[in-house]
Amino acid sequence: MIKALYQPLVNIVFALMWPTLRDKYTEGYDERRGAVPDEKKELLRGGRPLLVHGVSVGEVQAAIPLVRAAREHGYTGPVVVSTTTETGKTMAKSLGDDLFTFHIYYPWDKKEYVRKMLDALDPWAFVATETELWPNMLWELKERGIPAFLLNGRLSDRTMQRFNSFLGRSIGWRMYDLFTELYLREEQDAERLLNIGVTPSKLFVFGDSKIDALLARKKNADLAALRKKLSSGDAPLLIAGSTHPGEDEIVRDAFLIVKKDIPNAKLVLAPRHPERIPDIVGFFAGLRTTLFSSVMPDWEVLLVDRIGVLFDLYGLGSAAFVGGSFVEKGGQNILEPAAWGVPIEHGPYMEDFSGPSKVLSEAGLVINVSDAEALAADWLRVLKTDDVSADFQSIADDYFSMRSGAAERSWQRIAAHMPQKGKTDDTNQR
Repeated sequence: MIKALYQPLVNIVFALMWPTLRDKYTEGYDERRGAVPDEKKELLRGGRPLLVHGVSVGEVQAAIPLVRAAREHGYTGPVVVSTTTETGKTMAKSLGDDLFTFHIYYPWDKKEYVRKMLDALDPWAFVATETELWPNMLWELKERGIPAFLLNGRLSDRTMQRFNSFLGRSIGWRMYDLFTELYLREEQDAERLLNIGVTPSKLFVFGDSKIDALLARKKNADLAALRKKLSSGDAPLLIAGSTHPGEDEIVRDAFLIVKKDIPNAKLVLAPRHPERIPDIVGFFAGLRTTLFSSVMPDWEVLLVDRIGVLFDLYGLGSAAFVGGSFVEKGGQNILEPAAWGVPIEHGPYMEDFSGPSKVLSEAGLVINVSDAEALAADWLRVLKTDDVSADFQSIADDYFSMRSGAAERSWQRIAAHMPQKGKTDDTNQR
């Protein structure tokens, strides 16, 4: 029934949106229609790859630790990483270009495109991250007997609202039940899937694999070189990460309040989408503003125009506001600044990270602020408090030590489904 309705609906949507899709997605256009270039297929050397998909930056940060765990446990077969966005591709290459065989763009969920891509790659397993439910892909994998896994799975409050009706629950459990196994972040996610009818034996609570990625990145970060690039001296750095439209002005107002009391304070603002920077520059008229790609001396506001550097910048911060939380976007990743033991502020909308926010709030590392004045007040509180960085880092260390290892646990389950030939055939190189 669902399949019979979905196929014509997809065809109608594509017919209506085709000009927009063609013009918007010029990079990887053929791959999005299921075509895999011959030069990429040749890299597989006849081997069946593990296909790992992450939509964009956040999902890729969850996916790459799984690939790393596979390599560390001796898997030598090919790995193909797919993303939907160009920024996701950039992040994948930044985090683990040496770990996977090649990148492709994920096909639009039209039956013919999905079939074309699967015919070309013939993966032995498919791994999606977090909230990915593309029906045609899951149906096609099921028909071909290719196991599908959900890594770092989560169900937000907004997702659960869609499952409140009988029809919503019916569609939800049928889609999630197409996965061979689901590896979830928290017990709450498992309970929600059980409540809509997903097979209990498929559910495993392994934690957040992004934590593994963050710990690895932290270990390899070169903060001394970054500090030298910024030429910020001993000035306190206030970080505003992954901001959305409507938040930049609030951050600016809070920073101006702080500047009245602490004149040498500096602001680093990283919009969620760097292409918005030309629109943001005007908000900081009267302040010495520079770009990360071309840092000017004696700056007051630095706008981050590159993907993949925000995490390291958090490591230099005195305090950090996490965006997507003053507007209804569910909040961005508070675990990035938390990994550095940086005190964190966020707005009232943090549904996507409600679990970590609650735990870290109770521990004293995170505070919920309502507006620019409240954000400024907490920034000033942190900057005027005697050095308690060791206490903040201790809170962070305790949190992460209890929750790391999700990627390794997930890989051990996935590896059990590997075809016997793939477990012993070392000819399938990266």
